Amino acid sequence: MTPPRDARPHIVVADDGALLRGWAWSPAETRGVVVIRTPYGAWRHADTARAWVRRGYRCVIHDVRGRHSSDGEWHPYLSERADGRAVVDAVRAESPGLPLVLSGGSYAAHTALEAARSVDVDALVLLVPALGLAETAWDENGRPHLRDRIGWWHQHGRGARSLPPLNDEELEARVARASEVGVHRAAAEWGWSREVLSGWRRLWSAPAVDLHRAYGDLRVPLLLIRGDHDFFFTDAGRLADAWRGPLHLVDGPWGHRLAADIDDDDVRSRLRRAGGIGGVLDTWLTETGLPSAGTASGSEPAGVDRHPTRRTRSAFEPETGRWRYERTA
Repeated sequence: MTPPRDARPHIVVADDGALLRGWAWSPAETRGVVVIRTPYGAWRHADTARAWVRRGYRCVIHDVRGRHSSDGEWHPYLSERADGRAVVDAVRAESPGLPLVLSGGSYAAHTALEAARSVDVDALVLLVPALGLAETAWDENGRPHLRDRIGWWHQHGRGARSLPPLNDEELEARVARASEVGVHRAAAEWGWSREVLSGWRRLWSAPAVDLHRAYGDLRVPLLLIRGDHDFFFTDAGRLADAWRGPLHLVDGPWGHRLAADIDDDDVRSRLRRAGGIGGVLDTWLTETGLPSAGTASGSEPAGVDRHPTRRTRSAFEPETGRWRYERTA
């Protein structure tokens, strides 16, 4: 790991005494705070942190429990609510009175949602969310995501550090074996530890998240970004349907890696000329009454409701290179 030169170490003591570690990037004048918790290495998200810093936010990015620099054991989707609360409470105490946003993509969207269940925040910014174990294991038609889950669990699900990905030949061989003899028997042949195999069994037996029960009490503004070609597209729609607070849904012709998944150079250029997803984020922040690249230091947009009740949607049209805005029911 190469520590980022423009960030300071950030440590929080969890409820059980485990040290949760990460990095904090700060602007010259802080107008808001954003917290991101990730299993993929906090320092790897430096570009995301710097984008928030340019908007006037102090950005705190933590490794989740048991990953990279944080203490504890790594059990995907099990410890995020309590640990998230501990981190947010600490960050809130360090920056009292400032608006606080929880953000994250994929697994980090799950950590943000779980933290929001137990702490008061001002907004959520979620990208291509992975909502839970079952949602990552099965598609909307009950078909297993064998290739993605075998690859992810090999690379990220087996310890504090991520391993190199399986090569295509080995991955396809494991998918074929799991299809032939079942996911549990196949995994037993791959040399995984007893603890990893226990988590693997939990993955395939986990129930789907009851989104209304889990997040139905939340009323904070949500910016929800999904992709037309993302395997979590339907789950993001389910979350949007369950959300009772202000919601802005963003759709576009990308996959799980967002604009990086757009193969057509012309479409990618059109998206960039139209302001990209970052432009939608800035508009939404401004309309929600939060600091953005378009608001001056110490100011808040006139006439903006800090807690709007409307539900809106932005969809990028690749043919025209324009964003289409609409109100939704």
